[in-house]
Amino acid sequence: MYVTPETGDGWITRLIAQDDEGFVVSARFALTPRFRALIGGRTRDLVFAARSRLARMGINILPLGELELDGDHGDLQLRILAAITSYGIGEHLERIVVPGLRVGRLVFCPEDNRLDSAAIHQLIHDNRLQVPAGFSLDGHGYLILRPQQRIYRFQRPLTPDEVTAIATHADGKDLLNRLQTRVEVDHIELPPRDGLVTACSMFLHRHYVVLRNLDESLGVHLQATVLDPVSTRGTNVYLEFINRTEQLIINPSVAASVHEAIRIDPKPHYWHGRARPEPSATDDATGCQSLLAIFDRLEAGPVGDRYSHRLAAIVRDPATLLTGEEPERLWTQPQTPRDPRGGTDLAAGLVAEGLDLTARLECGTQILADLPDGARATLLLGYFPNLIEHTQICEAALRGRIERIIFRRASFEHGPFLSSRDQGRLADYEGLGLRVFWCNEARGHVVRHVFRGLRGYFTTPDTVDRFRSCLIFAVYGSTKPLAETAVGQIERLFTNLRGLFGSDIGILTGGGPGAMQQVTDVAHQLGLMVGSSFIETVDQTPNETAEFYQTFQARSRQARQRWFEIASFHLFLVGGVGTLEEIGLTLTDMKLGVIETGPVVFFDSSGGEFYWEGLRQQLEEMKRQGRVPAWLTDQILMTTDPDAVPRFYKQALRLG
Repeated sequence: MYVTPETGDGWITRLIAQDDEGFVVSARFALTPRFRALIGGRTRDLVFAARSRLARMGINILPLGELELDGDHGDLQLRILAAITSYGIGEHLERIVVPGLRVGRLVFCPEDNRLDSAAIHQLIHDNRLQVPAGFSLDGHGYLILRPQQRIYRFQRPLTPDEVTAIATHADGKDLLNRLQTRVEVDHIELPPRDGLVTACSMFLHRHYVVLRNLDESLGVHLQATVLDPVSTRGTNVYLEFINRTEQLIINPSVAASVHEAIRIDPKPHYWHGRARPEPSATDDATGCQSLLAIFDRLEAGPVGDRYSHRLAAIVRDPATLLTGEEPERLWTQPQTPRDPRGGTDLAAGLVAEGLDLTARLECGTQILADLPDGARATLLLGYFPNLIEHTQICEAALRGRIERIIFRRASFEHGPFLSSRDQGRLADYEGLGLRVFWCNEARGHVVRHVFRGLRGYFTTPDTVDRFRSCLIFAVYGSTKPLAETAVGQIERLFTNLRGLFGSDIGILTGGGPGAMQQVTDVAHQLGLMVGSSFIETVDQTPNETAEFYQTFQARSRQARQRWFEIASFHLFLVGGVGTLEEIGLTLTDMKLGVIETGPVVFFDSSGGEFYWEGLRQQLEEMKRQGRVPAWLTDQILMTTDPDAVPRFYKQALRLG
């Protein structure tokens, strides 16, 4: 995994001055010991990069003076102003420029890790770096980036609440994506004393790019100047320009230096917190058999097949369980022996309509109340938490009483499949900083829940970093198997994709049999990572070889489509009504700006009459009647030729 040498986002600590144009503030940046050692006192090589969401609203944040170091933090004065006057954000600045606002980060950009023109050209030639079409390389090692022929506008002036939400809320960028729409133009016209937002396509895998304002006559880029590896992948790499001259500028451009990112070697996070605490944990890659033996020992008792039999155990050091020690607290059976129903009220009280407050409810997670604040213990659960357990876990997490959850079974009624509510609970645990592990007995491994963007998947501890960094293609298709010739076409297609984007690629499928299993096998043969989004159905047997996966109960079918949002590209093979539903959801999400607009490929390897002809005609008619935007259909390729796909990607993405 490759990362930019940077701090986290700094925040405003105090307001220093205010005038008609904007504010002068003091901002603080946390400096870790590792970052201090990396820069070694070379503070002049630190570049301040403003938050992109602020720049996209036309807010420019300029550093003033030198960074003042003080132990584990640094302070920097900043000038904040509304640089794109036509956006009308200036009147809202006073509302958001307050102590606590996150403004940007400090990035270490030394000359010794900067690439020269020859090295950059070789990376582009070898497809290890994809840059916009029409790029140039000058004699000083600067990459000249020219944006696409599109600009981004707000459909109407933003309200104060919208500006506040974009600037401060965790999902503010999603709101910004919906409000800021793109407009195709023949030429980008940058008006005098104003600005605009445009974009380019770029794919960074192992490098970071720093935008430099070398020639103001072609426009000045705002201070959101650093493009990170992995996160900079796609068609909407936003560029924000202003024109400081009195003359119109046509087609602005910006220079950029390219730097080698820092390689981070994977550090697996095992359920017991250590790689190999005891020989008994080495029975497989993640110690699954050892953990199952612990669960069996803790769950031993006269009752084991009821919803109410929900193990809860607390231990400060889970590695001690491997040596046979007992947990500090244990709850294995209903604690109301006078109740002849054996605790079935717990199941009856959690109904589809909500919680029956008249039921007598007792949960094992109530033992969390016995832990002191800050204990940072591990919680073992027989089942994934229900509503009552979830509330008690969240309270314990807020008090620092637990830091890790390990569960054995996903659901009492649905086996390995989680509900939409369960997915929401996993998001809560991520937000509270809890690490979640699943001892998946059916798969024979222990997996960790890892978020990529807004969606989480389970993956083994040794593949966490690869999952977070690989370029993912969503592949949809049928449960019916493909002919051998068709499989050969799929292999050629994937080989072409690897040739265009490199080997750090992942394939995400629905995880069913037939064509999806064949796609999985081909991807593994080519060394690609494979993931699956499993759905609870009667006609599909989930494959057993996915390296990252998520599970969904049958009623969560459409919610499941949200988990395909981690993909940068969508590829549809021949399929039935399920695939047709996924096509509609994907194209609608692109139209509404829910997911990033990108090339969509419909591939037919059947060898017969072209399978997608009817859909092609339907989309053409919808376009003629104005029922689908032309820019969306321009992103669609329907083909039987695997060699046409990489050419289409380069054309649609406007890559050089």
